[in-house]
Amino acid sequence: MKNQYAALIFATFFVISCTTTVSDKVTSSDYASAESDVYVSAEKLDINLSDKIYFNFDKASLTDSSKELISEYIDFAKNAKAIRLEGHCDERGTREYNLALGEKRAIEVKNYLIIKGVSSSKIKVISYGEEKPIELGSDESSWKENRRVEISLF
Repeated sequence: MKNQYAALIFATFFVISCTTTVSDKVTSSDYASAESDVYVSAEKLDINLSDKIYFNFDKASLTDSSKELISEYIDFAKNAKAIRLEGHCDERGTREYNLALGEKRAIEVKNYLIIKGVSSSKIKVISYGEEKPIELGSDESSWKENRRVEISLF
């Protein structure tokens, strides 16, 4: 019985000595300095280039014309503080499928930027799937406009 009390007292002191005080306070300056969130506090750069890369139905691969357009961004992207790539899809397919496809499209653009020498640490990828169409309609011309990746430099 004496050994059980000793073990219980030891375990109690061990647990108490292992605890630490953790602060969950986050200031706005901490958030603004997060590497992938530079664009939160920065102004979007206006560079007079088309900011949309279009994709074929159910595809995430870049066409030659898409690669040419992305190549025009390279010098600007290398000098930007942050880059946001937003993947979008048309309304066909399930929500989950379209979120995954939008992400694959944005990752394709990201990988091409990286191949061309842009630092991966400043590129943030986000997928909106079918949630943010720029053309409302259920026809090919609307769907074509909604299958895109939008590039934003900050």
